[in-house]
Formats: sequence, C-alpha cells, structure tokens
Amino acid sequence: MRKLSIKRKWSIIECGSKIQLFVECAQEESNVTIDGKFLKEFKFANGKTVETQIANDSVTVIVTSSTMEARYTIPEGENDVALLAAPKYAPMQGNPFIISEIK
Repeated sequence: MRKLSIKRKWSIIECGSKIQLFVECAQEESNVTIDGKFLKEFKFANGKTVETQIANDSVTVIVTSSTMEARYTIPEGENDVALLAAPKYAPMQGNPFIISEIK
C-alpha cells in the first residue's frame, strides 16, 4: 500500500460547482462503479486535500462535475503519489480540470 494525496487547487472558476473525486479501490471498499471499475467517492472541496491509501497496482483517479470529467492513471509502483487537480480556464470547453503529478 502507498499513500495518495490529491489537492484541489483553490479557484474561483469552479468554486460554485460540486466536484466529485473517485479513486479506484478494492471491491469491498467501493461505493460506486464506473466503466466496470470499483471506486470510492470522496468529498473534494475547493482548496482542500484528500489523502487515502491505494494499492501498488495501477490506479485510476476520476474528477467530475456536471460539466466535465478528468481522468488520471497512476502507474504501478511503491512510492507515495501527490496529485494536483486544477481547472484550466477555457470557457468554450467548460473550464475542464487538469490532473497532474506533483514531483
């Protein structure tokens, strides 16, 4: 097991949107299924960080709202992972979120 930290960058662009965070997990921990993957849902408040334990296998992270969906696949490994989720200002595309690894 390793630690996953995901920070939602504070932004006025999506401050009024309900953003949902889903992290792939074991079936017994799951409360949601998307595309056949077992996921655990977390509250993902503006400017806050979510921490959880993930398997050493490849893990999918999904951030959604009513207007967008962003996916990120964490490769298998043993090191802890830190991610940043932030909206990209692009009104014509619905201000999509970008998920990137913090090195």
